[in-house]
Amino acid sequence: MWKLLVWSVLIQLPFQIDLVEGERSVQFLTGNCSYNPKYFKNFSMTIVNNMMNMDMYLNRPVQRGFKAHIDILLRLANAKSFQSMFNQKTDVCATTSSVKNSLFKSWFKDMSKNGNFIYNCPVEVGHYYMHQWRMGSSMTHKFLIPGEYRAKVTFFYGKYRTKSFEETLRLTIDAILTN
Repeated sequence: MWKLLVWSVLIQLPFQIDLVEGERSVQFLTGNCSYNPKYFKNFSMTIVNNMMNMDMYLNRPVQRGFKAHIDILLRLANAKSFQSMFNQKTDVCATTSSVKNSLFKSWFKDMSKNGNFIYNCPVEVGHYYMHQWRMGSSMTHKFLIPGEYRAKVTFFYGKYRTKSFEETLRLTIDAILTN
């Protein structure tokens, strides 16, 4: 039922976009992470004054085949739980080094302005960071309706949720999107 509701809103949304005035904003609420010590000596993520900070120490180089499963969830008004709106698996190394622009690549490029992330694989062992990053209004898809969102991102090697699956990092970020 909730999927039908979300899809009916998404179908109607292009007609409603013209009615929205003002700039969109994203307010980060919380974030947490867990990491595989085989790949990371340490990984921390904090949100302070609506700005995200990440510090990581890689134990191993990030190689080709490093992937991410991204799940964007929405909590509808008066709902107790989040419902998945869409999810996608992407090859992180291929996406960041490709010429093609995608939402994931545009997020990565914007985050890189506030840190020392590397665009191409392999990413060597060492310390990488992003400090005081704020998600700009242009970083959201226009079809996302205002509301409370949760992004779940799982980084891994192998094939997602199979015997070859090896999780390296998991992030969960809650935010509110307003117009």
